[in-house]
Amino acid sequence: MKKDASNRCHQRGFTIFLICSAILLCIGLIMLVGKFSSTSIATSRFHNPTEQTISWHTPIFCSIILLGIALLWRFNKPSLSNMDLQGKRTFIFDKIADFLKDNDFRRRGNHFFKRNEAIGYCLNIQNDKWNNKEIIRFTLNIGIYTDSFWLEHYDFKHTGIVPPFPKEYECAIRERIGNLLPVHYDKWYCITADTDVLKLWEEIEHDLEEYVKPFFDRYEVELDVVPNQCIYKVQNNEIDIK
Repeated sequence: MKKDASNRCHQRGFTIFLICSAILLCIGLIMLVGKFSSTSIATSRFHNPTEQTISWHTPIFCSIILLGIALLWRFNKPSLSNMDLQGKRTFIFDKIADFLKDNDFRRRGNHFFKRNEAIGYCLNIQNDKWNNKEIIRFTLNIGIYTDSFWLEHYDFKHTGIVPPFPKEYECAIRERIGNLLPVHYDKWYCITADTDVLKLWEEIEHDLEEYVKPFFDRYEVELDVVPNQCIYKVQNNEIDIK
């Protein structure tokens, strides 16, 4: 999946132009207050050397130009209504990633993780296996991870080393976004050609703020985590349920 191809690219470009504009403005103001100019000798292959003087007007003028470019860059975004299905998917997934990044999550593909000492918070964007050219469906899987649970049930080689980036399916507590809603149902978000991605993002952002974040906030220490997973292990050709 292409990352930051539209949203972040524009944001970073706007920031760079804005910083350059501010620097030039400061230079111009310093030259104005200090009442000095920059003088240099310009040479040419076909003309005699000439003396050129740069006053405070030049950096301030350039600052204004860069500010104008920054504003054009900031607001000259691709039309959301003209996005194809994959473009809308990228837009929404990047919005989810930005939201989680602002809450200190790290990302690997469609997996997100944040550690809080011996426990951690996981979120996974699960695509529907029946997605096609006309519709894209996805849901959010949420998990609470603990080192002790992973070492007991997933450390098959008995290394005693916990993973730096555990996945949602390795968590002690696993839920889907639908189970966190007031009415418990299996919720899938849909993207079609007619989808308004801004409205869809508002819905997802609401679910993240109102249900996912409070769910994570319930678990501060490892003692708060009571596993809700049935772990199956194969021993002597029989399945034992732990």
